[in-house]
Amino acid sequence: MRIENSTVDSDRETYVEIERTKILVKNLFASMPSSLINSIILVVVLWNVIPRDLLVIWCLINILFVLVRYVVIGFYRRGFRQSNYLFWQRVLLLSFIIAGLLFGSVGLFFINTNQLAYMVFLYFVVGGMVAGSLGSYHNNLVMFFSYSITVFIIPTVILFTLGTDITTSMAVLGLIFFAIMSVNAKRMNTDLKVFLVLRYDNNLLIEQFNKEKLNTEKLNRELIVKNNELKRISRIDPLTGLKNRHYLFDILKPRVENEINSLWMERTGENKRKPSDLSGYGVISIDIDHFKKVNDSYGHNSGDMVLKQFSDRLCETVRQDDVVGRIGGEEFLIILKGTKESNLCVLAEKIRLHVANSIFKVTDNREIRITCSLGFVFYPFFKHHPGKMGIDHIFYLVDRALYVAKENGRNLAVKVACAEGDSRDVTLLESITQDLNKAIDAGQVLFEF
Repeated sequence: MRIENSTVDSDRETYVEIERTKILVKNLFASMPSSLINSIILVVVLWNVIPRDLLVIWCLINILFVLVRYVVIGFYRRGFRQSNYLFWQRVLLLSFIIAGLLFGSVGLFFINTNQLAYMVFLYFVVGGMVAGSLGSYHNNLVMFFSYSITVFIIPTVILFTLGTDITTSMAVLGLIFFAIMSVNAKRMNTDLKVFLVLRYDNNLLIEQFNKEKLNTEKLNRELIVKNNELKRISRIDPLTGLKNRHYLFDILKPRVENEINSLWMERTGENKRKPSDLSGYGVISIDIDHFKKVNDSYGHNSGDMVLKQFSDRLCETVRQDDVVGRIGGEEFLIILKGTKESNLCVLAEKIRLHVANSIFKVTDNREIRITCSLGFVFYPFFKHHPGKMGIDHIFYLVDRALYVAKENGRNLAVKVACAEGDSRDVTLLESITQDLNKAIDAGQVLFEF
């Protein structure tokens, strides 16, 4: 933790120094024209006071150095890197010292003159440049003091050297002024540093937040994938890959019932259709005959092989959008979508024959034959009042039909039919639904094979 904090502190200090350097260069670029203007003003004011050749040379040197500094700034913008910011700080520091000395050197022209009024004017200009540097260069105290001291020191020393009461008083006041500027520079520099530290910490927090956000989004995507996979697994029989009991009874069953109730509502007028024209669902319950003998004779591995192959045979006989599921053990369920009652008998028999004519491989490359028993029913059970019998009753009836198939020698497809299926007598249909066993005994519900 200490190592991490030390690294963060070091990075923070580097960031602050780099940002202060960038601000300094930006302000320097904007403030250097003032040096040119001040130089030209001094030349104009001192034109008849100081030897003109010296004054012109001094002005040209200042102008040339300003141009050199612009060139340096151009190289800085092209070549600045985080790794070399110390080099550029040294270059800038040197340029500030030279610029201050060059401008402050104008005071040397007054050493042997008695032009006090012009010296006061020069001191006023130099003081203004110190005040201007406070606003432009306070972000880096080393640069500020290197420039302000060098531009201010020569005129101040000369005032002391002149030795008059006025010049001495001006020099003292100038030092007081410089001290005030220095305190303000220190305060402004501290405020800027605090601001840059806060901005660095804020950027760091934003960066960490974005990383955490991306990581969270990644985890959420992975979680969605995992959840979808869990849902898929929870609905799939792991051995056969078919839909499992949970999917068939908890998910598909209510969908089928709702769809039947909505599609088979009795219609009137021009849109009315004959019951024979309507399609519905076919529900087929299937059981492998004598499956226990397969396990007993060839082993449970062989039994699993047969279950997988049997699943394939069932899928081969139905459409892709029909649902084939394994309820458990050797019992399977098929739900046919959008089928007609007349086609259901043909398909059930097709499934039975396909299984009976297939060869199933077991362990040690042995081959066996098996048969299956089927119970099937068309849903809705009542043509004119489909809502009077729910899907749970349908499942009960196909189970009874499957039992009938087994009781009658197996390898049979048994259909559940309703002798009262065309009836519009709601009371009669409700009585059948309320007691299916009684309806079976009364011949209202039939098993055909």
